[in-house]
Amino acid sequence: MLTMVNTDKVWAEPARFTAKAWADKGLPAYIYLFSYVPASMQERMRYGASHGSEIAYVFNNLNARRGADTITPEDQEVARMMNTYWVNFAQTGDPNGKGLPKWPVYDPEKNEILEFRLDGSAVGAPDAKKARLDVIEKAVESGDLH
Repeated sequence: MLTMVNTDKVWAEPARFTAKAWADKGLPAYIYLFSYVPASMQERMRYGASHGSEIAYVFNNLNARRGADTITPEDQEVARMMNTYWVNFAQTGDPNGKGLPKWPVYDPEKNEILEFRLDGSAVGAPDAKKARLDVIEKAVESGDLH
């Protein structure tokens, strides 16, 4: 429970706050949640993906973190997708492109993010943590949470 609260307070709500600020100015912003845990790490990472565990996938450099014998086709596909999204964003300001699931532009009314799920799929959908993040947002605005 403490991990969930810390993750929401330190990373998820600040990311949403920043995306809202961009959206309020009419600028595109994109939020993602990396929930993918490679099969070789699922027993060790029972509570989900840890902070920063997506970095090797973003750079499509899985060998930098683990030996090649533990890389699965699912790992390679997640790395291909993430790297392609990041390259597209760097080149055009939009992560979307051919052969990728749609990454929705953040809209505070729709509250959609892209989640890289445990099964290796990427799905754009409303953020399931919205109610929890709303509580944190209200606590920060009221001055009850620093």
